[in-house]
Amino acid sequence: MLSAFHLRRLHRLSLSAAIFVVAVGGMVLLGWWGSLPMFYRLTGGLPQVEPTSAVAFMLTGAALYFLQPITISPLRRDLGWVLAVLGCLLGFLTLLEYAHWLPNKWLEGLLADFLPCSPPDLKMSPHTALIFTLTNIALLLLGSNRGALVRLTQWSAFLGVMALVGVFLGYAYGEDVFFNLFGQKGMALHAATTFTVLGWGIVLARPEQGFFRIVAADTAGGALSRRGLFLIALFPILLGWLPLLLASMALTHREVESVLATLLVFIAVVIMIRLAYRLHEQELQYRQVQEDVRQHQTELAHVSRLNTMGEMASGLAHELNQPLAAVANYAGACQRMIQSGQTPERLLEPLAGIQKQALRASEIIRRLRAFVRKQQPQKLRVSLDGVIHDALLLVKHQANRMDVPLLLEVRQGLPPVAVDAIQIEQVILNIVQNSIDAMQVTPSHLRQILLRAFVNTDGLLQVDVRDTGPGMDDELKTKVFDAFVTTKGDRGMGIGLALCRSIIEAHGGRLWVESGVGKGTTFSFTLPVD
Repeated sequence: MLSAFHLRRLHRLSLSAAIFVVAVGGMVLLGWWGSLPMFYRLTGGLPQVEPTSAVAFMLTGAALYFLQPITISPLRRDLGWVLAVLGCLLGFLTLLEYAHWLPNKWLEGLLADFLPCSPPDLKMSPHTALIFTLTNIALLLLGSNRGALVRLTQWSAFLGVMALVGVFLGYAYGEDVFFNLFGQKGMALHAATTFTVLGWGIVLARPEQGFFRIVAADTAGGALSRRGLFLIALFPILLGWLPLLLASMALTHREVESVLATLLVFIAVVIMIRLAYRLHEQELQYRQVQEDVRQHQTELAHVSRLNTMGEMASGLAHELNQPLAAVANYAGACQRMIQSGQTPERLLEPLAGIQKQALRASEIIRRLRAFVRKQQPQKLRVSLDGVIHDALLLVKHQANRMDVPLLLEVRQGLPPVAVDAIQIEQVILNIVQNSIDAMQVTPSHLRQILLRAFVNTDGLLQVDVRDTGPGMDDELKTKVFDAFVTTKGDRGMGIGLALCRSIIEAHGGRLWVESGVGKGTTFSFTLPVD
């Protein structure tokens, strides 16, 4: 998921890049007008930034400034396109001069009246002219705001930035072949740096629309890509500038290389340590979110069980009333036998009955308390047939009252499974109860629920709950596991099946449904064998 915060930061970086490029162009022109060589040339033996390059930088940077926002007015887009076309023309006409398809110094003659320098100094290098032409074409594509063209623009700008690494290496190691093309004028270090910033500005203008959208993601991959792009953008520039700055301190070439390598390694280590801390923080946040989700699901499961017990209240009251009534009858019989002078041995049978029915009531209450108790999930190795019998014990009376036979087909020797027995019992009870409710419109002699448990062909323990109800149409099947989808009207919360799927998936299994209108419904789930 893309982060709005990171998107805003990336868009601001792109906007800052556009302003920086315009500022560099203005600084170079100021240097020519004010006779300040330091603004357009590092030393006498290195290439300079020509006035035509400065004008092209100003045009190109302004074009990026106007075209950078995603949503722009037609007037702003047209203005950006006009500036990009003018920048492209400057580069293209210079290339035509180098190819001798235009008279030599033709462009310089046109611009001589507007720029404060003699014609021989106007012409930009072929490197610079080519990159200006390609960059402004990329800006024209960027302004179209079409997905495929934006991606093409991003990759073009990125590959152009990578190509400039050779220029920086040439300056780092004093190899002018890297920044001189065919023996012609070379690209100035100022220009290479400005082109790099411009390229990254184009890449980051639309991060949400292309391949580079991962840099705006609030994920570990997003954090890694942002740090990685920072390193990719920083290192080439340092390679070009640091040797020149260190050489001014009267260091030998070998000493310059040693200091440069040490500094770059130090920067890389610092960035990697910061990245490690960032990833560590995200991992802790992820674990906390997972714990919050698990806790929320536990709370939701408890609420669902309470709701299920509310729906089954009358049936459960009847289940408890039967053993209590039997206890009362046995107790009355004991009283009558004592009053009639019967021997104590005759009391053993009714007392045994009282004990049996009391234990029966106690077992029902124990199951109810275990089922509705709020507790943390606890996985233990259990026998699934025992879990199934416990679930059916709670729903048996409701099935009898609705005249729905419960058929059980459990294969002998099922392997044990490591599950939270209460949660799996909740899944079975919820599905069986839904099946009973669905068969209210089914003729009584056709009602039936078959529950099967077996090991399927994939080696997983599978449970099928099949009813003979009206079935589901395709629309209902696609959303039956969605939260708050219910066919019970006001009686249903609509969280039962959604919660059941979450419980089964948390146990490493899968829950699905097969149904057709008039063909009944089968809910199936699998559990991994322990």
